[in-house]
Amino acid sequence: MRNKKLKSDGFFVYVFFSFCLILFALVSLKLYEIQVIKAQEIENYFNNSIKLIPPLRGNIYIKDKDNNLIPIALSYYTYDVYFFPPKSKNREEELKKISQIIQIDLEKIKEKIKENPQVSLILKKNANEEEKEKLKKLNFDSIFFEEKVIRKYPLNNLLSTILGYAIYDEKEKITKGIYGLEKYYDEYLRGESGFLTKYGEYKPPIKGADLILNIDYYLQLKTQSILDEALKKYKAEGGLIVVVNAKNGKVLAIAESPNYDLNNYRSIKDYSLFISRISSVYEPGSVMKPFFYTGAFEENLVTPSSTYYDQGFVTLNNKTIYNFDKKGRGEVDLKTALEQSLNTGSVYISQILGKNRFIKYLNKFRFNQNPEIDFPLIHLNNLKTLFPPFGRDINFATASFGQGISISPISLLQAYQVFANKGTITNFLIVEKIIYPNNKIFVNKEKIISQNVISYKTISTINEILEGVVENQAKKAKIKGFGIGGKTGSAQILVDNEYSEDVITSFIGFFPLSDPKFLILVRLDKPEKGLLAFGTATPTFRKVVEFMINYYNIEPDKSLDLLNSQNF
Repeated sequence: MRNKKLKSDGFFVYVFFSFCLILFALVSLKLYEIQVIKAQEIENYFNNSIKLIPPLRGNIYIKDKDNNLIPIALSYYTYDVYFFPPKSKNREEELKKISQIIQIDLEKIKEKIKENPQVSLILKKNANEEEKEKLKKLNFDSIFFEEKVIRKYPLNNLLSTILGYAIYDEKEKITKGIYGLEKYYDEYLRGESGFLTKYGEYKPPIKGADLILNIDYYLQLKTQSILDEALKKYKAEGGLIVVVNAKNGKVLAIAESPNYDLNNYRSIKDYSLFISRISSVYEPGSVMKPFFYTGAFEENLVTPSSTYYDQGFVTLNNKTIYNFDKKGRGEVDLKTALEQSLNTGSVYISQILGKNRFIKYLNKFRFNQNPEIDFPLIHLNNLKTLFPPFGRDINFATASFGQGISISPISLLQAYQVFANKGTITNFLIVEKIIYPNNKIFVNKEKIISQNVISYKTISTINEILEGVVENQAKKAKIKGFGIGGKTGSAQILVDNEYSEDVITSFIGFFPLSDPKFLILVRLDKPEKGLLAFGTATPTFRKVVEFMINYYNIEPDKSLDLLNSQNF
């Protein structure tokens, strides 16, 4: 009896657990149906019952010195035209009238309808507004339209690496910025989609905000022309010219080559063309020297008249550093050493400063931080050779003349702003203002990042030497009647951990020196072998300045030079 009871109890337990498993499976199935299947049904229902209407992307404008606006990126609607046979009352007649407005292959369309009369088919892609309106006036229920937004760039290649481009997302029905300003300001430019439901509820799309750039149209055209001429003359592979208002950081021109036609970006195979040089870093060479001389003067360790003995080379950690011409000059004062861009002088300054103060002045000039500009930055400044496991004497020595460290062009310009703007660094702004569809205007404002970076006394001292660079070494930058300060740089290019014979030549300068208004960087990549900055970047800089003097009617600040020139 006991065995029978146990078997009976076991059977009931088995039935009970089986029932629980079945119940659990049913509940799980229902939950799956609710959570997954029903969710999909709801999504399908939503997608089928609402039509998204894409917004127009905001336009982008540049201007001239009189604030006249020139469009550089525009958006407009185009329409894909569809025909839905089941809604047609007289298929033959309707298609005939449609063909009188847009070009279609009637026979081919009839054949497609015959194959599948219940499916809509596209008659034309990218019909314009005029064609759409004419088709609407036919009042055919069989015609419907799919709006798309087209992005056009009226000036083609101009500013292409800075603007970037935007593409229309067919799924999300919105235009998205991919590179450059189009990407950086995408949330302002893209606008807000509208919709139309099958119940007649309508919400119009909201156009994106417009951008007005600080870029000056005629200065941009001229700097691009000057750059292209320089690349051809010096057989350089590429280059960059950036012009900035020295006082408030407004970016007035960014010329870059190679570039590309924004309207044909799909044809580009070399994707590196989409990345601007202002987003990247490079070993800048001797344009770095003034910052360390500044540190030594500010710390009262030396003066411009202090001397050192130049043998033409320095050996550290079993590696030898030479002057650019491999010549020694004997007893040399530091003013001459910087003017003539002697590497031995920069190494001497780095040793006088010591490693801690060397790093201190790199930080003071913000090379340890990202530059502040309204543009996407891809690569950050790289000073890793100055810290463990590196940080040997040779690393600091080469960094003193801008090799072994990588710096962005914008970081260099913001650091030189200290000399041009009485010790103050501001943010750099490519975009002047944002204009919303409701006419509300947001103005991008200057922001002071650092003040009193160095003393006025030291600024005056270093600027006098930088003027001497132009007067005595980079003479091709000199313009009668105008005080100009600047520094050359010719940096070897690192390839597979070895420095090649190719160089990047740079010149960074500012003028008029008595009260600097403009700050300019010129960079030429891989000019013909044997050419250095004073023969390439420097004369290119001069051409830009000459144009700006005439264009902006800039008064000379060294009138005595002009008088002496005339008397002579």
